[in-house]
Amino acid sequence: MVFDRPWKNWKVITAFPTGEEIPAETLEWLMNYARENATPLLFYSHMKVNDTFGSVKRTGYGPPAFVHEVKTQIDPTVDILSLAGQ
Repeated sequence: MVFDRPWKNWKVITAFPTGEEIPAETLEWLMNYARENATPLLFYSHMKVNDTFGSVKRTGYGPPAFVHEVKTQIDPTVDILSLAGQ
């Protein structure tokens, strides 16, 4: 987890799972923290293909403008095919 990470024009909290996805309790805590601190949250899930981690799915949580930007921006660190599910 990284706090105050720059992403586009935002300062965000960024969280990556150590496995397939961030545990539900941890994600809930992060969302509450983001809401209480008025900081957007950018979190990732690993996508499995044939029991192997492949691309990642990026999800934004926070102000509607931020969520929209996460859904519509192509980031070179994220496999473009992983955006299809967002």
